[in-house]
Amino acid sequence: MENETEQEMYLLRLKGELGRLDEHYDDIAVPSLSEFEQMIAVESERRRRQYRKELLLFWLVSLVLLSICLAVLGSAPAVYWALQAIIPAVGLAGLAASHFKRRRAGAGDE
Repeated sequence: MENETEQEMYLLRLKGELGRLDEHYDDIAVPSLSEFEQMIAVESERRRRQYRKELLLFWLVSLVLLSICLAVLGSAPAVYWALQAIIPAVGLAGLAASHFKRRRAGAGDE
């Protein structure tokens, strides 16, 4: 019985607060269809420009990295091949270490 009255009290408070919220935002006008279409057109143009900008930045960074790799390969092939061997080995070692650490932490939980 007490639980039901408490729930009713919360429900009444919730309705009152929702009513206050509705009154507070009641005066906001909904934009017209033409305004929505204009907002969509502006936003799509902005996103298209941003996409082009990001794509251009990606290509520039990739060309710079490729140029550096080719320059290192041409000037010091031993350094290039050493980096090609060391970087994957370090990545695999880190992956294996995290796997064993996760397994050890999982075994301790059981």
